[in-house]
Amino acid sequence: MNKVRKAVGYVCEIPIPGTDIVISKESQMAKMKAFAERENIELVAVVEDSAYTPNFIERPGVEKILASAAGVDAILVDRVWCFSRKMAELKPFLEQIEARNAKLVSASYLWDCVSQQVRHRYMGALAEKQRAAAAAKAGARQCQAAA
Repeated sequence: MNKVRKAVGYVCEIPIPGTDIVISKESQMAKMKAFAERENIELVAVVEDSAYTPNFIERPGVEKILASAAGVDAILVDRVWCFSRKMAELKPFLEQIEARNAKLVSASYLWDCVSQQVRHRYMGALAEKQRAAAAAKAGARQCQAAA
């Protein structure tokens, strides 16, 4: 995928499980704006949801992003957690934005598993090899089904 030039931002108050701590939308917005400026990314819009819900795909802001992700290179977030802490839940969302030639970019470099999985998903040559292998595997399955 090409270098990110245009992005839609997304914020939602993020509760930290087991604590009373909530990462505010304002804090996330400040980090995203600083990241966008540092990386020379045009933040064309910011979508926000008022509440963190476990089924993030049904949040109005997420639905809006999925309906209008065309024309941007990325969905920019402060941290991947604003959607989900589980890759199995996040994967269908990633596939939908990738179908529109966009990717998920996090302004914070975190070391939790899901943040690392998303980061590795878009890492240059490795990601290209993985995508090529997945496409070849899918093509082989289609050939087998046709035979």
